Amino acid sequence: MRGATIGGMKARVLLADDHGLVRAGLSRLLTQAGFAVVAEAENGEEARKKALETRPDLIFWDLLMPEGGLVGLRRLRESLPRAKILVLTALDSPGLAEEARRAGATGLVVKTANPEEIVRAAEAALRDEFVQPSALTPREKEIIALFGEGLRILEIAEKLKISEKTVETHLENLKEKLGFASITELRAWAIRARTPTEPGSQG
Repeated sequence: MRGATIGGMKARVLLADDHGLVRAGLSRLLTQAGFAVVAEAENGEEARKKALETRPDLIFWDLLMPEGGLVGLRRLRESLPRAKILVLTALDSPGLAEEARRAGATGLVVKTANPEEIVRAAEAALRDEFVQPSALTPREKEIIALFGEGLRILEIAEKLKISEKTVETHLENLKEKLGFASITELRAWAIRARTPTEPGSQG
């Protein structure tokens, strides 16, 4: 799978949002990016039914639409265990990202994201990479990049000429900001991502 295709075919997308303008904008954006928008829905139940009918590869799921939310997301995940699901939200919260992950989401995208970020998020979700917004500092990007290369805390501290305690503090902050339950999970994600400039869209 590369870009917006799976096995040489356009990735099939379902858009679930109760605002027609949002659906129209996403449909236009994703179609131009090479995706195939196969269905739209304005509430969670309609989305689930259309998803069962069309079997999309990727579903954009609005948290605030009727019959949506995390409860609706869990039901959708149970019905379509193999589909990738990107949660649409107006809230940029690491805690929400983790809740969405536990409910079965492949990632989370804020509605204020720019078009390029949305397309990258969709492509990453198709690669089964967890997607979420983040705003990392330059130092955090340096540390997560080195962490993903397999360096130990002491090695990172020596390379960046900072204390081990400072590295540990940054890693704890990164764990919270990126919505991981443990440093081990953070390390696994960093190794998979290996893209420090865009951690939210790649991992």
